[in-house]
Amino acid sequence: MRVSIVIDNYNYENYVAQTIDSALAQTHPDVEVVVVDDGSRDRSMEVIRRYSDRVIVIDKPNGGQGSAYNAGFARATGDLVIFLDADDWLYPEAAAEIVALWRPGVSKVQFRLDMVDKIGASLGRQVPRVMHDKTALELVISFGAYGSPPGSGNAFHRSYLNQVLPMDERAWRIGADSVPILLAPVYGEVMSAPRALGAYRLHRPLNDGALFFGNSSSALVDEQDRLLACKRMVESGLKRAGLAHSSPLGLAPWEARTLALCLRFRVPGTAPAHLVGGSVPDIKYALGSLWRWPSLSPWRRLSLLAWVLAVQFLPLTLARRVAQLHRRFVGLPTD
Repeated sequence: MRVSIVIDNYNYENYVAQTIDSALAQTHPDVEVVVVDDGSRDRSMEVIRRYSDRVIVIDKPNGGQGSAYNAGFARATGDLVIFLDADDWLYPEAAAEIVALWRPGVSKVQFRLDMVDKIGASLGRQVPRVMHDKTALELVISFGAYGSPPGSGNAFHRSYLNQVLPMDERAWRIGADSVPILLAPVYGEVMSAPRALGAYRLHRPLNDGALFFGNSSSALVDEQDRLLACKRMVESGLKRAGLAHSSPLGLAPWEARTLALCLRFRVPGTAPAHLVGGSVPDIKYALGSLWRWPSLSPWRRLSLLAWVLAVQFLPLTLARRVAQLHRRFVGLPTD
């Protein structure tokens, strides 16, 4: 079984060589490496061209992550496809262990990633803390999300990807990994590897709140738009598959936290309201989702509910201090 590792790169000249090396070092005997440079403005292509005799190189104008996924998949020939971000890397046995796990009917094999800092030093943590496989479809039908690694921690079968790619490149300039990840349970079985098979690089330290507390609210606008775009995308996928689902879809705990931050700290009027299931998302939407999420312990559920209420209703100075607790969740997209 051939495994295609599609590396999507944009301005990662300092990291892309390590990523390519990790793909070329796979112990599985049939691995194809495709490197897509999405119009980098740094010297990434100088680095990538050094590997042109061993990898397939796609040098394209900048179009965003969705366009890089589309271009890479169109060129890849593997039965299984890993979309590997150019700042992450795989361990040598990754492809071999994924192939050993896969069986007919599986749309996605997922695996944890060891978290490292910007220089590659271990942070002693993994992402995600919890992965859902057997219950993934049930969660998607109710919440439009489930515990999954970020993009680099997933291997998709070609027969599944043919049903969801190419994606709308204008809609998914960022966060394109959400499309194959979130729809995978709708089209097949999800399987989890028993151990971490790669590394996930965090560029910001875990105590950096710049994402949400910078001088601009644009990050919050982008986060809210991405979150709601995911809900609409999953709802459309469920409808196409003829699967009855909750309307509106709920929020996973990490999404409820994000929405609470967006509702409180995004500058009013900076973005139009988006509808989910015919309604404008509000704090009741977040609280109701936390109450219904099935895998939270009573203590965890109460602490998250209290956090959301505090962020939403405390005086702004105190709310910002409480919101800083979100920092330790950055890069950990599950509970």
